[in-house]
Amino acid sequence: MATPGVLDNGAARAAGGSEADGGARPASRSGGKRRSAYLVEYAPAWGSAATRGRRAAMEDASAAVPRFAGVPVRMLAGARELDRHGIGAAALKLPLHLFGVYDGHGGSEVANYCANRMHVVLKEALGRAARAGLEESGELLDITELWQKVFGGCFQRVDDEVSGQASRLCGGVSSEAQCKPVAAGDVGSTAAVAVVCSSHIIVANCGDSRVVLSRGKEPVPLSDDHKPDREDERARIEAAGGRVIDWNGHRVSGVLAMSRSIGGRWVWNISHSNARSQSYSSGKRR
Repeated sequence: MATPGVLDNGAARAAGGSEADGGARPASRSGGKRRSAYLVEYAPAWGSAATRGRRAAMEDASAAVPRFAGVPVRMLAGARELDRHGIGAAALKLPLHLFGVYDGHGGSEVANYCANRMHVVLKEALGRAARAGLEESGELLDITELWQKVFGGCFQRVDDEVSGQASRLCGGVSSEAQCKPVAAGDVGSTAAVAVVCSSHIIVANCGDSRVVLSRGKEPVPLSDDHKPDREDERARIEAAGGRVIDWNGHRVSGVLAMSRSIGGRWVWNISHSNARSQSYSSGKRR
């Protein structure tokens, strides 16, 4: 469902931009000496705007949650790199800032739920990953693979909660009992999430909302749209028993303009799939 990508510290510094474009660049020098990006307190500036378009009501939502969690630096870099910077991985944590865009369809309920819930579920997933020691079968996971598991599990959990297949906070009380679905079966939302810290940008998307980095006044795409006219997405949809119909553009079952979504249970087995990952280094895909 989610497509995560990791952008390393070289591009993360560029992501801050300049005062003219509203970015916030972390200080990289202290007393004339360069400091590691892992040791810089980075608080990005942000803004948002929304338009209803031709819809009768706004169906979209966004979220900006500064310092929503702290992440162990060992979830961002390998031991060799940390040793090169002289950083003690066991103790150091970096504050994370989350920014999300959720483009709803069929109603606003799922988009609003994602805006209010995604960062909470992601924080819980990060905590579980840290407590597990980042290890599987005794071997350290690849950083991109690790974030794939974290974001994939997070998006899956929110989707399960939206559909009523998983417990969540109901009436302010945590319950293991299943709750009612958040909305009707034809209501869903895309999700485009960027997690930012001083050294990295981690992005994940589901659907056709896009994450773009402005670097030197040039756009750098950080996500791939999940559209039913993509050859791989069309093959997956048809393998799941669905159809892609060209009806005012390519659509799943002639209705859904994106090939993956959170919610939208009436095409759940078609629009849902496992996560895959993409890695980025200095703004370029690896």
